[in-house]
Amino acid sequence: WPLLNLPSAIAAPIAIEAPGYTLERIAAIDPAWIAELRRLISAGAVEFIGSGLAQIIGPLVPARVNEANLALGNSIYEGLLGVRPTIALVNEQAYAAGLVPLYLDAGYRALLMDWDNVAAHHPDWNPELRFHPQRARGVDGSDIALLWTHTMAFQNLQRLAHGDIEAADYLSFIESQRGRE
Repeated sequence: WPLLNLPSAIAAPIAIEAPGYTLERIAAIDPAWIAELRRLISAGAVEFIGSGLAQIIGPLVPARVNEANLALGNSIYEGLLGVRPTIALVNEQAYAAGLVPLYLDAGYRALLMDWDNVAAHHPDWNPELRFHPQRARGVDGSDIALLWTHTMAFQNLQRLAHGDIEAADYLSFIESQRGRE
């Protein structure tokens, strides 16, 4: 519930990601939470980010498993939330070029990936690139929009969602990051 209260606390829309399996478990435990998420999505206060049925490590399983994972997730998203997301979080931040056509075939138009861990292995990259959308190229030559995430912001948002910190603490962290990057 702290996560669903965030859009009104900051008076701005947010993005929320969850695997289909997680949403099914939440629906079984607290259907009102799913109803509120659906309402917030319909109102434009939340953009839902997909990831499939489960947080599988895509490069470690066959393509057909990834295809099924994305299709099953989309089915659950449509059934529970009434939406089919067009942005996906790359599960476990494990990217491989073979995933690009699979995400495109599943209807996604963009991927989210963590900048900090990838950039740590590419010290030659211009740090300003983290603030600009990029393109990820697939093994078949296809490409998809790539948006960068921030490790600490994501971890603090998880802490908020778990009730470990208050919205004011999260907002203070976000404000402290302005201009630091």
